[in-house]
Amino acid sequence: MRFGAVVPGVGLLVICGCRSSPPTTAKADPPAHVQSPKPEAELTTVRLSGEAVKRLGIETVVAQTDAAPATRSLGGEVTVPEGRLATVTAPFAGTIAGSGLQPGARVSRGTRLMTLAPLASSDRDQSIEARRALDAAQADANVVRLRLQRLEQLLKDGAASVRSVEEARGQLQVAEAAVSAARERLAAVRGGPVGPQGEITITAPLDGIVQSISAASGQTVAASAPLIQIAQMSTLWVRVPVFAGDVDEIDAAQAASVTRLGGGDRPRSATRVTAPLKADPTAASVDLYYALPGSGATLRPGERVMVEVPLKSAQRGLVVPDAAVLYDIHGDAWVYQDLGGNTYARKRVQIARQAGGRAVIARGIAEGVKVVSAGAAELFGTEFGAGH
Repeated sequence: MRFGAVVPGVGLLVICGCRSSPPTTAKADPPAHVQSPKPEAELTTVRLSGEAVKRLGIETVVAQTDAAPATRSLGGEVTVPEGRLATVTAPFAGTIAGSGLQPGARVSRGTRLMTLAPLASSDRDQSIEARRALDAAQADANVVRLRLQRLEQLLKDGAASVRSVEEARGQLQVAEAAVSAARERLAAVRGGPVGPQGEITITAPLDGIVQSISAASGQTVAASAPLIQIAQMSTLWVRVPVFAGDVDEIDAAQAASVTRLGGGDRPRSATRVTAPLKADPTAASVDLYYALPGSGATLRPGERVMVEVPLKSAQRGLVVPDAAVLYDIHGDAWVYQDLGGNTYARKRVQIARQAGGRAVIARGIAEGVKVVSAGAAELFGTEFGAGH
């Protein structure tokens, strides 16, 4: 009886033991594995010696909350300044030849654009006529010179008067002046734009970019017909339409900040310029113009941009000098934080606006942080090897 009572318990224990240890499965590998991960701050720390700090001219300021001019974001349009869009026209009716330029080509002042041949060819070659005039003037001068020599000899022999010799000398000076004038005219004809049959070489009147071409090679054009339009783009303007009621709030003495749409480019400083008074009655807006020097290589006429125009009012914000902010090739903004002990860390910041030579920081650093205000560019070069 005891034996029969024990057997079911043993069986129960065996069954429970089997159920308490389920089979184990192998742990799946992660889809990606980063070896030695490091936060961004550990990759951007620069430690300098005391001598290097002096050589680079490192200076620091404390980021603090202060009143900075308020700004307003407006849309703008890049335009060519007034008077710097030159249209080259045909001086007479003729046929175009040798026009190989394409729109967008960069030309310099004096660059050959095309040749214009007159419809009726000239009866005389100007260079031949100029050469003939020079030969005739030289022949006249030789005749007068020989006559002067004979009179001088006769004067020595007592057979001529002093007055006749003086008159001959005056005639020789006149003849030599005619020779000089004829020689200069021949040089001008040979070096001038007019060819033997009256064709002329049309050259660029200024440095710029070809915006449009209105005549092709072999085409016959009338006098004063437009041929080529060239835009001088060393300095571009930005037209900013502003609501008429807000014009008085804009500070004309402060520079605006221009940024391309989509980011990826550092802001450009643009100064207010005097421009034609233009307005749009439909939109109740007036046009303000800002100059962007040296922007012709990156911006194009007609391109839309974002413009931060300064206002006369002020707003408080965390400010640092403009010189403390650096921009990388992607347009991201950075500052160098002074960690003490000649150690500096590069910190990414977001710029809310720029006004009055200062940048207002939206995020990235806190108030009271020391940032490098002078020598930041040198630190940037040292960090990436340019300073070695």
